Amino acid sequence: MPDLFVSEKKETQKDTSATDQKPSEHKVLEAVSQVLPSDSIDRKVHLLTSYCENPTGLVFTNLDDDEKILLFLRRHLITNSPWIFKAILASLVPLLFLIFLSFFGVILPEDYTFTLVLFYYLMLLGYIFVQFISWFFNITLVTNQRVVDIDFSQLVFESVAATKLPQLEDVSYHQIGVLASVFDYGDVTVQTAGKASNFLFAQVPHPEKVVHLINNLIAKERNV
Repeated sequence: MPDLFVSEKKETQKDTSATDQKPSEHKVLEAVSQVLPSDSIDRKVHLLTSYCENPTGLVFTNLDDDEKILLFLRRHLITNSPWIFKAILASLVPLLFLIFLSFFGVILPEDYTFTLVLFYYLMLLGYIFVQFISWFFNITLVTNQRVVDIDFSQLVFESVAATKLPQLEDVSYHQIGVLASVFDYGDVTVQTAGKASNFLFAQVPHPEKVVHLINNLIAKERNV
């Protein structure tokens, strides 16, 4: 699974004074302050968090000492509603099936019925678990130095891609559908230079704010 975890100790060890930072870092952090409001400081990432600015106590493998996580992203929580709705309907199937059989006077042995129902719900729980962790571990991080995209799917596939800010060329977003407009989520596309792969942050909350932040980081990085 992705090497992403919360560590208050790690954050404390990396705490440095503003006077120790490089001039280029000052410019990047200044760009961030223009986008992220002051009330977004000291935010913690919780179990169902899908958008968090300046998350505290969050680290990942290969995080540099002078690197700061500015934005934490997952797919919007509402995008889980289709599989949740399917799981709710599926949970009613055994009951409806038994009612249907009893309507025609068919009664199955209790042991046989219990075994079938238990096996069915175990498969349903497995489906719910896979869907949840596929959402939970698909994460995008924007730091003051790079963009990190973690893709995790079906328990057996994990892909981690990272690109430095100087390699980013263009950022755009698209909102399609009524739900995307109502709940303010969309797809953010980040184009990179050279052979580096482009990034797609699918169905993330507040795509306009995400684009604004990354564009400001790109602009300041080019002026360093």
